[in-house]
Amino acid sequence: MKSSREIESEISKIQTSYKHVLTGSLATIDINPPRAMLQITAEAQLRALYWVLGRKFKSTLKGTNT
Repeated sequence: MKSSREIESEISKIQTSYKHVLTGSLATIDINPPRAMLQITAEAQLRALYWVLGRKFKSTLKGTNT
């Protein structure tokens, strides 16, 4: 079982590693498939980690409602 500190550290690593796709606008599979897949991957990981901490994830992408 991971501690809250370890989970926060993992969140920080993901936000740093995927910063280039977590900022700006939402990509679509039709227009920019690689960027869209990276955004989906990063946000899914972040949502899961925030859920484990009992917090709600707020997307930073423009064009999302979550």
